[in-house]
Amino acid sequence: MALRLFSSLLFAGFCLGLPSTYLSNSTITCPQLEVALGNASIISPTEINYPSLSTENWSATAWKRPSCIARPSCTADLQKLVRLLTRKNVPFAIRSGGHSPSPFAANIDNGVLIDMSSFNQTQYHPHRKVATVGAGGKWLGVYNELDRYNVTAVGGRVVDVGVGGLILGCGLSYLSDLYGLTCDNVVNFEMVLADGSLTNANANHNQDLFKAMKGGANNFGIVTTFTLKTYAINQVWGGIKFYSLDQLPALFAAMQEYQSKPKKDLYANLMLQAFTTNASVGAVLNMVYLKPVVNASAFAPFYSIPTTGDTTKIQSLTQMMSGQQVPPLPRWDWFATSFRPTASIYQKIADIVTKAPELATIQSTAGGSLAIGVQPINTNLIRIGNAHGGNSLGLKNVNQTWFVLDAGWISSDADAMIHNATRALNTRIKDASKAERVYEPYEFMNDASWDQDVISTYGVEGQRNMRQVQRKYDPNMVFQKLVPGGWKLPKDDYGEYGY
Repeated sequence: MALRLFSSLLFAGFCLGLPSTYLSNSTITCPQLEVALGNASIISPTEINYPSLSTENWSATAWKRPSCIARPSCTADLQKLVRLLTRKNVPFAIRSGGHSPSPFAANIDNGVLIDMSSFNQTQYHPHRKVATVGAGGKWLGVYNELDRYNVTAVGGRVVDVGVGGLILGCGLSYLSDLYGLTCDNVVNFEMVLADGSLTNANANHNQDLFKAMKGGANNFGIVTTFTLKTYAINQVWGGIKFYSLDQLPALFAAMQEYQSKPKKDLYANLMLQAFTTNASVGAVLNMVYLKPVVNASAFAPFYSIPTTGDTTKIQSLTQMMSGQQVPPLPRWDWFATSFRPTASIYQKIADIVTKAPELATIQSTAGGSLAIGVQPINTNLIRIGNAHGGNSLGLKNVNQTWFVLDAGWISSDADAMIHNATRALNTRIKDASKAERVYEPYEFMNDASWDQDVISTYGVEGQRNMRQVQRKYDPNMVFQKLVPGGWKLPKDDYGEYGY
C-alpha cells in the first residue's frame, strides 16, 4: 500500500478533483472530454499544436488523425478518461514515446489518442536500489537522472525510445545478458485497468498480472509508473566499429564464435548491423563492455577484422548509447525472427540479405534502404527471467539470435511494396533456419512488424495464462476491442479471446 500511495503521489502530481459532469448516452465527443478533463488536457484538430502532436511518432507510418489527443496530467485524470472512453465504447490508443513504426500501435484514426508524455519523471531510491520511472518518459531522461548516482537501469539501447513501449514489448538492453530483459527487471507495475481503477502488479500482489505484463503490450491496462531495479554501472568501454560491407561473412563468422563460447563473459554485449542496400555505409558493430576495460577478450573474434572507423573508448554507458545514429528516413517497417546460431545458418543469411531479389524491390523506391540487425541472446537472460517470477514469452533455454530486418523509405506510395518485400525476405530467413533445424518460433515484439502475430509465438501455456489474466482483469475485453492497435492476444479456436 505504501508503494502504491508513494508512486501515485510522485508521478501523478497533486490533482484536484474536477466537478462531476453528466455525459449523455450518445458517443462521447472530444468537446465533452474537454468539459470532463479541462481544455488544456484535450487537443482538438483545430488547435495549433495538433499537427505536431498527431505526427510526433518517430516513423511517418504511424502518423494518424485522431479525433482528439488527450494529455492527462495526473493519474486521477487518466482514470477518469479511461472510464469515460470505456463507458461509451470510444476507440483509443496509448502513446508513450511513439517509437514503433507499427501504424496503430501508438496512434489512431477516428478515436482518442492518449498521450502519456506528462508521466515522465524518474526518481532514484538508493535505500532500495530501485527507480520509479514514468511510463511516458524516454530512456535518455531516465539515464541522465540515474547517472547522478552512478547507477543505471536495464533499458533501451536507443536513448530516444519511450519507456512504456519498450518495457511492455519485453525490452532488450546492453545489460540483458548480465541482468535479464527490461521487463524482468520491473519490480512493480502501477497501472489503470479497464474499469478505471488503479492497481499494482508485483511479486506479492496480482502476481498473475505481474507475469502477463512482461511481454503483454497494451492488452491489460495503461501503466503509469514502472519501478525498476538499478545497478552500479557507469563507466564502460564501448562504441562503434565500422566495416566495409564485404566483411559481412567474416563478421557473421565472428558472431558465431562469440556466441558459441561455453562460458560467455556476461559483461560483454553487442549488436551487429549491416546496411546491405548501401555499401557506402557498410556494417557497424555496436559493442560495450560493462566495465572500464579496454579490448576485453570476450570480443576477440572481431579484433582481426579490418575496420573503416572506430569510436570505442572508455566513456559512460549513457554517452556510448547516445553516440548511436539512425538513418534520417521518414518511414520504417521492421520484421523479427529468431534462430539458434550456427556457422551454416549465418552463411545462408549472408547470402540472402545480399543477393535476394527483394533487395532490388526495396531499392527501386526513393530512399529505399534495408538494414539487418543481429542480436545475440545468452541463456543467462532466460534463466534470470524465470528467477524473477517468469514472463509471458515462452523462451527456450538455449543461446539464440534475435534477428531484425529494418526497411526505410520516403513515400507513402511505397508502403505496401516495401512491407511485402521485407516480409518476403524475412520468410526466406525463417525458411532457411527451419531447413537447418535451428529455427526458434519466438518473435521479439519490439522489432516486429504490425502483421506479425507475436503473442502466438509465446507458446500454448503463455497464451493460456494471458487469456486467463485478460478474463480476470478486463472481462469486457476493452483492451482487445477498443484499443485496436499493437499486438493483441490471439483468438482461440472459437474466435474469441479465451471465451
